[in-house]
Amino acid sequence: MLARAPMLPRPPEIRGRVFLKKAECKGCELCIEFCPKGVLARSKDFNAKGYHYPVVTNGDCINCRLCVTVCPEYAIFSVALAERRHVPTAATSRGGPA
Repeated sequence: MLARAPMLPRPPEIRGRVFLKKAECKGCELCIEFCPKGVLARSKDFNAKGYHYPVVTNGDCINCRLCVTVCPEYAIFSVALAERRHVPTAATSRGGPA
């Protein structure tokens, strides 16, 4: 049986960036456990309260915001990265040398 080609092209993957408030973290590690891309890991260091806080290990965040949802202390958040678009410069918008 042959597979049918998709009717619409696959949308570009959403990328995000994770930010942490180390001082607010109480080390529950829920954000680490629920991250589907394994972006977070437990730090070796301690915050001022004596807890291990999460650290970002790679740039694979898809901005699913699960870490934000499960954090009981609101110590983590993520934002979507803006798509990089080609902005024409003066030389390319004129169509070359005149």
